[in-house]
Amino acid sequence: MKAAVLGSGLMGSVIGWDLARSEGVDEVVVADVDEERLGALKKRSPGKKLSVELLDIREKGKVVSFLKRFDAAASALPHGIVHLSDLAAVQAGTKMVNIAFEDEQMELDEEARKTGATLVPGCGVAPGLGGILLTDALQELGGGDEGHILVGGIPQKPLPPYGYKLVFSIVGLLREYTDDARVFRGGKMVKVRPFDTVDTYEFPPPIGALEGFCTDGLASLVYTMNGMRVLDEITLRWPGHADKMKLLLESGYFSREKVRAGDVQVSPLEVSWEVLGKKLSEGEPKDITVMRVIAKGRKGSIIYDMVDRYDEANGVTSMGKTTAYTGSIVTQMLGKGEVQGKGVIPPEKAVTGKLVRTLLRELEQRGVQIRKER
Repeated sequence: MKAAVLGSGLMGSVIGWDLARSEGVDEVVVADVDEERLGALKKRSPGKKLSVELLDIREKGKVVSFLKRFDAAASALPHGIVHLSDLAAVQAGTKMVNIAFEDEQMELDEEARKTGATLVPGCGVAPGLGGILLTDALQELGGGDEGHILVGGIPQKPLPPYGYKLVFSIVGLLREYTDDARVFRGGKMVKVRPFDTVDTYEFPPPIGALEGFCTDGLASLVYTMNGMRVLDEITLRWPGHADKMKLLLESGYFSREKVRAGDVQVSPLEVSWEVLGKKLSEGEPKDITVMRVIAKGRKGSIIYDMVDRYDEANGVTSMGKTTAYTGSIVTQMLGKGEVQGKGVIPPEKAVTGKLVRTLLRELEQRGVQIRKER
């Protein structure tokens, strides 16, 4: 199969690299507007299978023509331009996985069906893998009405003052902290503020205690699991992080309302993107991704646990492994025709039954191990 990747950042570069080393993929082209990043990726991926191409996602016609050349594609673009890739994929009638989720994606179903496109939105580690595992577990339990997805990317050696290091875009991170979280309580969807409730969760050594708070990460599960009695996604961090971010939030540093600074008008959020983005990029890249999926149903409960670490041999972050590898594997499923159907198909609907076992097996072969308890 021939595969395309839109974006060569932290996640897109890993997706492209993983596709290029996969036996079932004959050709991979990674497109981006950043020539320097493309050059670095090409150097990292020697051989003839992977090539790079300059492409501006804002030039829709060129993006549509580009996507038509491939059996499947993966989008790894940051929030703010995510929707541009979705619109282009639908117009091109292509099969595409997008590791990011935005609600606008769900509105593209009818148009995607008309053009013959297949869009799998929000298909990384969370959203994506967490929802796939939760849905599969509830089916195994004969149905259920309670689910929890606890997940977080944390540095192995947290540095003060925030105890956190960026493992994806600063724009996406601050959205987690500023957007109301949609959760289900008593069978109804309600909205809660991310830092209103911060709880402590225990994980096996050497992790120990982590703090967790609700964030708006249910993504497509808001639609496919509508009516659950209890359902939420909880973001995990090292203790103390939430208080510091809550202070910045309540002090107005994440506000979009512009203020005057000297002779210019600027929003505090834009300044925070720059200042915090730089600060949270400090430190070594070695990270840990922790995920716990809890499903409660008619036949008991199932818990999936994952504690994944930075790949020393290949220099791949754990967030890159868990997010990008999931996106790469599902992109290959699309290209091979293993995922059936047209339109917008959320990951928990696209990857079911035997494909869940295939996904877990492929992740394990790439060093990502997930333990299941019932």
